[in-house]
Amino acid sequence: MTSLFKKYCFGRKKQNERVYGVEDYDESYVSTKKVLNWVFIRMTHNISEKTTKFWDMVYWFEMANLMCAAPSELVSMMTTAYEAQTFRDSIKVFRMMPCFGCVVLAMVKSVKMVLHRPVFENLVTELRGMWPKGEVTEEEHLIISRALKQLNFIVKGYYWCNNALLISFLCPPYFVTLARYLGHDGPMGLHFLYWLPYDPYRPGYYEFTLVLQTWHALVVIWCNVAWDILFCTFLCHITTQFDLLARRVSRLFHVTVDHQLVTSYPLAAISADLVRCEGEGIGSYSHQHWDLRHKKELTDIVLRHHALIRLASDVEKMFSLALLINFMNSSIIICFCGFCCVLIEKWNEIAYKSFLVTALSQTWLLCWYGQKLIDTSRNLAQALYNCGWYNGSKRVKSAILIMLHRSQKEIHVTTYGFSAISLASYSTIIKTAWSYFTLLLNFFKDKNDSL
Repeated sequence: MTSLFKKYCFGRKKQNERVYGVEDYDESYVSTKKVLNWVFIRMTHNISEKTTKFWDMVYWFEMANLMCAAPSELVSMMTTAYEAQTFRDSIKVFRMMPCFGCVVLAMVKSVKMVLHRPVFENLVTELRGMWPKGEVTEEEHLIISRALKQLNFIVKGYYWCNNALLISFLCPPYFVTLARYLGHDGPMGLHFLYWLPYDPYRPGYYEFTLVLQTWHALVVIWCNVAWDILFCTFLCHITTQFDLLARRVSRLFHVTVDHQLVTSYPLAAISADLVRCEGEGIGSYSHQHWDLRHKKELTDIVLRHHALIRLASDVEKMFSLALLINFMNSSIIICFCGFCCVLIEKWNEIAYKSFLVTALSQTWLLCWYGQKLIDTSRNLAQALYNCGWYNGSKRVKSAILIMLHRSQKEIHVTTYGFSAISLASYSTIIKTAWSYFTLLLNFFKDKNDSL
């Protein structure tokens, strides 16, 4: 049992930690594929044509259900607000707002993954081709292992956070229903307040509606989770490749240690490491040898840099619209979840508290990886500037200058072109949500005082 726990939490143990293969890369998609399987979305699954058609039918059946559920919930919110006599009567609307927002997000996110599956599959395939194979240096090992550990912790933490949300949100009505079957009195309740053409609290209809809403909730959460962790996984691998590229650039030139370049400087440490790897004879290489070597290395670096820019652009195209809707919705969801936690939910109820924690963590994860993409793309420009470029030929210096100019333009993912995803975006969302929350809270207090 202990060995299974360690394997699940910390991954498999390798004989040589500095040896990597494509199985390490594939392992980072395990959780994503698992959740995608639950909502019948395939990404790189090799399944038969009949199974593919079955998966597509089930998925579009799920979306048809959500397309009916979203308007039904919207009509219920409008009806509740219209029929409310007091501000307290309209509070039910606040409880429905976060759920309605999540349904819309689930549809937008998942439909994009289904309609543009080849683009997602190409992202996985190309990043897989870039993955290091064989034994790497200690510095490269630190870059790769740190990125994988961070991704593993974030993905599993976010995965279980959403599962905890599902349990806290879905279980109470079933507990009440079970208690009623055992002869105890209790108010019948549903997860969501749908507008329905029948009375959902009649015997038989209630059980059917409760199971249907439970299924809707599972589909919504799993679609959102799959999209979020897929976005984080893509950016994790792209930023890792940027870090490896910066490390490769820093080792491009060998500079002799002298009275101008003392041993305590980083460039001197890199040159000393090159001597350890290639031997003392590195200092006797001819200028022609270095020129050919630099041109070959620079060609590979430029091609890899262009590929990473293109892959980041693909992520931008596939995720930017959903990110815009997500960020517009996040402030409202966080605001209303906070309002429900403070004024509606009892101290021992955790449904909306879990909702609030999940919403905050989801927004932070997206912004943190967006910031990481910006930082690692900038680090490449810093590596180009700090390498010993002045030891290269005129053509090599010109190539370095062009690369430096291009790499100074940061790579980022935007909310459909409106703003770059970064930690500054997260700060803006939290400030906006807090402003909405305080305004709503003060309005509620004023209404209570007037009564």
